[in-house]
Amino acid sequence: MDRTRSVSESQSLPTHHFKKSQDNSPPGTAGSISASSSLSSLQSVPNKARKEFAKYSLSKVLADYTFLGNIVTFKPQEAYGFIRSEQVTGDVFFSLNHMDSTDKANCTTGALGKWVNFVIKDCGKKSMEARRVTLVPSSTTVSYLSGRVMNWAKIGCFIQVNSGLGLQHLHNRLFAPLVETNELVIGEVGNEVTFKVHVDRSFRLEGRDVKRGEKNDEVSKEKNNAKVRKARRRAVTEGSIVGNEEDEGATEGEKLMSVKHITNEEFSDELVIAVESMDACDLSALFDKQLKTRLSTLAQQPVGSKVVVAVIKRAARLEGINVEEKITRMVMANFKIICSTKQGCAVVQAGLENFSPANKVMLAEQLLELDTVDEFSALWVHGSHIFSTMLGSLDENSLAMVGFSLSGHYANLSSHIRHYKPVRALLVSLVNTDSFNEILPEVEQELVSLACNKFGHFIISALIESSPSSIKSRLISNFTSKIAILSIHQVCHTVIVTALE
Repeated sequence: MDRTRSVSESQSLPTHHFKKSQDNSPPGTAGSISASSSLSSLQSVPNKARKEFAKYSLSKVLADYTFLGNIVTFKPQEAYGFIRSEQVTGDVFFSLNHMDSTDKANCTTGALGKWVNFVIKDCGKKSMEARRVTLVPSSTTVSYLSGRVMNWAKIGCFIQVNSGLGLQHLHNRLFAPLVETNELVIGEVGNEVTFKVHVDRSFRLEGRDVKRGEKNDEVSKEKNNAKVRKARRRAVTEGSIVGNEEDEGATEGEKLMSVKHITNEEFSDELVIAVESMDACDLSALFDKQLKTRLSTLAQQPVGSKVVVAVIKRAARLEGINVEEKITRMVMANFKIICSTKQGCAVVQAGLENFSPANKVMLAEQLLELDTVDEFSALWVHGSHIFSTMLGSLDENSLAMVGFSLSGHYANLSSHIRHYKPVRALLVSLVNTDSFNEILPEVEQELVSLACNKFGHFIISALIESSPSSIKSRLISNFTSKIAILSIHQVCHTVIVTALE
């Protein structure tokens, strides 16, 4: 097959990265938004900005991913050829200049049919090149990565890549079409998976051949066992105790939870005390057999939530147990439902206080799934404290996304008895970031009225105390012309005192 390289394939390689905007918009939100874009334009496309940042993070994670293919065309005089790979749509151009000296010598003596590993460089205009091309044995297999299923769409799922730099760029998301996820249960999130990467001519990356991780195979078996147990319990009359057949060989924890229906009486203080002394084996058995299938329901009950919290705290002190990861996945899948009650928020708070840093971040990133003010307000009814705690686990870009989701509503939210505390926590978290410069004009417009409000003045005082000197001076300048009147105001005088300090 005789091929020549197209003009688009021979052009220079532009570097694709996010440029920091002149108006100090947050990194990661500028993927499709120019430096001159206004805050209002960003407000209208929060999901688009989030997707662009996810793509940017993914490009960082997969920058060194190696594809596998074989050389199908090679022109020794021109020192270039083409690679064909099942992971890439179309043949990929490569140059001998991107091979080491040993591989160059081997290619000049007969390159056709040889297998290579390579990384891909996007050259723009639907053209790509192979870089860091390395000859490999014909027995070499495709490189599979690991990750977690984070959410589902109608046509597939989105995977957070955990391999390589994945845990340093937690916002990365790789789409996998439904046809490639046959082993997964549609709708389940948090499951660990393995997959290979595919790229098309438009440089769209996809996960292919998505398979369950080893841990998920165990979970699947446990679910099947749970279904068998559940079917057997249906024969028991309402309010009765499960028969001796099921109690045979049961642990003490299981016997304490043998009532059929989920009621406050089922989960007694005695069980909470028993959990505190369980070993890893007993705790795993208790969780898998009694809690796992109804965790979201139990988390919303006064006594049931105490049991879940006790399990969370005990699991954090034990080694060699994966209960923490299972609870994290279940809370992620039912976050809004669980946080709709005070008890459910207590469960999430326990996770944020006791889980590993990685699992804390996964819980905190659920804030990025809230798109509207109404969804944030619903969370704050019972969960303003967990909202504030979650902010501490988010990086600057994630904080910016949460902050922009509330743009246009800060004045109203700051004056509400249920909302001013979480808004204060958010603004204080943002005040030392570049993205705060986008939000500051909105706050300044209502600065004096908020300072005179019985709830808003707490926010203004907190901003003055936490702001860097440049922003602090800018805030205080808004009071200069009215300081005499505001100093005797029954509420605003406390803000003036804070400013003077």
